[in-house]
Amino acid sequence: MSFKFDGAPIQLHGKRVKAGFHCHTVKSDGGLTPEQTIERYQSKGFHCVGITDHHQVTVVDVNNGFLSLNSTENGGHPDIIGVGVKSAVNPDLPLSERASMLTSQGGFTIAAHPTYCGVLPDTYVECDDLMAMEIYNAYCDAAYTNGYAVELWDMVLGKGKRIFGVAGDDAHLNPRKRQYSDAGLGWVEIWAETLTRESVLHALKGGVFFSTQAPVFDEIEVEESAIRVTCSSVKEVRWRTFGSVGYVDYAPEGSCLTSSSLPDWFHPNKYVRIELVDHEGKRAWSNPIFVSSESVDDA
Repeated sequence: MSFKFDGAPIQLHGKRVKAGFHCHTVKSDGGLTPEQTIERYQSKGFHCVGITDHHQVTVVDVNNGFLSLNSTENGGHPDIIGVGVKSAVNPDLPLSERASMLTSQGGFTIAAHPTYCGVLPDTYVECDDLMAMEIYNAYCDAAYTNGYAVELWDMVLGKGKRIFGVAGDDAHLNPRKRQYSDAGLGWVEIWAETLTRESVLHALKGGVFFSTQAPVFDEIEVEESAIRVTCSSVKEVRWRTFGSVGYVDYAPEGSCLTSSSLPDWFHPNKYVRIELVDHEGKRAWSNPIFVSSESVDDA
């Protein structure tokens, strides 16, 4: 198999925007006001938040160099998040219609807690305007043991759907929901040119971000058929594609890794994505780097 990656060369590096796109306030089932919620995220080092109260858009004015994007956890089955939207839409509509209506407002659409919703791959594959899915939801993981959707992500990608992965807190900041309602447990880091609505949404729609529980990608370099990453100190860099091919780059005993490259023998099927695992077991996930449709089997 000879292959090349779409859009290569690609170089993602530089200043990042730390952002969260799943949290709730007293406007729905959260414990803090919108202003207090923003303050909580600021205290955790965030630069941008989309408050996602149920079935509504919560507007909060922020000045001091922080970006609040009007957003919603729109509701419906399965549930969907709209980031950077003007209003929620009818939750009783089919997913494809809700996604289309949120997209028409200029929004970035995310499938909310897929495993919690009991979603099967074709539901997302058939939704043209669904841009991302929540591959890690901290609240669902701690409360219901169903916060991860990474395997589902691979199945959806394997069926040919080009979809990004997002980690989120689903923070309620509500003492009644105990410690797992906090902020800063799962988020995205975006390579955006400026801290503005237009720049952040443009980067999100282009997949120019990664998701994390703590580790970070400092740089992702993609050439025609090669990938190299530099990152924070981790114990594993895991290379994933659809099917049986995979590779784990392990840190030497008692040491750490801060870089890794796609092995020459690794021939991806449809995409490559990279996971980081730090010494506490916390993870980060790159977005898929897609194999070009011009890639062909060797004769």
